[in-house]
Amino acid sequence: MADSSAILNVTDLTVRLGGVAIVEEITFSLEEGALALLIGPNGAGKSTLLRSLVGLLPSSGDVEIAGRYPASIEARNSFVFVPDEPALYEDLTLAEHARFNALIYQRPDAEEAALGWLETFGLTSRVDEFPGTHSRGMRQKLSLALALGLEMPLTLLDEPFNGLDVEAQELLAKGLTRRAKDGGAVLLTGHQRELESLLSARVMELRDGHLAV
Repeated sequence: MADSSAILNVTDLTVRLGGVAIVEEITFSLEEGALALLIGPNGAGKSTLLRSLVGLLPSSGDVEIAGRYPASIEARNSFVFVPDEPALYEDLTLAEHARFNALIYQRPDAEEAALGWLETFGLTSRVDEFPGTHSRGMRQKLSLALALGLEMPLTLLDEPFNGLDVEAQELLAKGLTRRAKDGGAVLLTGHQRELESLLSARVMELRDGHLAV
């Protein structure tokens, strides 16, 4: 039975690709204020699980975000998802990304918040540049700044620490912890065991398509 107090409810979620079960009968929930780390080796199905949660992959079972199906307007206004590869507009500067993101989500405060995160990540002097000229790590910082600036009830991050330098990893860990303390729920994936010591998070392990909570 779904937890009515949770922002994310997942019940018996199964994803099959080419007839093969990648993840199978996954059940868990996240309440407001939760910070959860989904770990597992490469190929365990972590990205597949996150993509299925937001409706990017077909699945069976039930997923509810804020009590609604992920494709509904109400649910889409309640979460932000950052894939493992930054999805950016190459013809917009970093500052224009922050403005456009705020307009798309109809959250005026998100522009200033995203710019604040870019400052935290040390990119203030680069906001008038285009992301196509930047390194993988800098593009990752932009993606994270845009997502965290939205301050959504649910934040889903796929391998957010990849490509980040040690200082940026520590800043991100503090930011995610603060987001949870402020009442937001955060679910992120990672395969680095050291993330367990960096984050005070609920750890869930995915192995052979099954979840050990």
